[in-house]
Amino acid sequence: MSLSRQRLNSPSTRPGRVVPLLVSIFLLTPALAQTNFGRILGAVEDNSGAAVSSAQITIRDAQRGTSRVYMTDPSGTYVAPDLEPGTYSVRAEAQGFKTLERASVLVEVASDVRLDFRLQPGQVSETVLVNEAVPLVNTTSATLGGTLSNQEINGLPLNGRNYENLLQLRPGVMRYPGGGFSTTSANGLRAEDNAYLVDGLFNSEPYSGQAIINGAGVAGDSATILPIDSIQEFNVQQNPPAEYGWKPGA
Repeated sequence: MSLSRQRLNSPSTRPGRVVPLLVSIFLLTPALAQTNFGRILGAVEDNSGAAVSSAQITIRDAQRGTSRVYMTDPSGTYVAPDLEPGTYSVRAEAQGFKTLERASVLVEVASDVRLDFRLQPGQVSETVLVNEAVPLVNTTSATLGGTLSNQEINGLPLNGRNYENLLQLRPGVMRYPGGGFSTTSANGLRAEDNAYLVDGLFNSEPYSGQAIINGAGVAGDSATILPIDSIQEFNVQQNPPAEYGWKPGA
């Protein structure tokens, strides 16, 4: 029986003391569900480089057929948060300018895609379609990492079909000599400094830092195995952003 349980069963315990503790625990829990999405952000300028405010930005999900509409602020910038991973088209429209559209914009899990538009004078009914790839260098974040698709994962020879072995494909990630559970180090940090998330939900064992799914407990018991075929994307973030400040590894 734990110490906390003994105190709760004690006659001297008052219900009023328990509620603030529970509230504090919930308030300190990180909002991890939002990390399952990505963002598209950028700025709209005219031919001289001046900001274009109140420009309409239409973001269309090519796979689901849904669209979202945003407006640029007085500084000409826009942010489209909480986008499902997938392929999008992004259109910029403003009065007195030709419409500019970017196609095949890939949004990955927990990633930012920066799309800046420079509009040319003309009629809104005139559309300029741009098919060039989005630059690979992310200028909005210092986070390092990458994403593997389901097709790439299934094409790799994984020992035991364990997704954790995909971590070692990233520079700076290694396993301690001898292997075993809870031995993955990112950038020289301890294994317990890593955080595992499945569909945006925390999936790490607090004591050792190992993943609960596909992990092996301290007693050596096997945990649930997550089938490789069920993984849509595998995303690794090193030097993670502020929302992961409590886990500085990967």
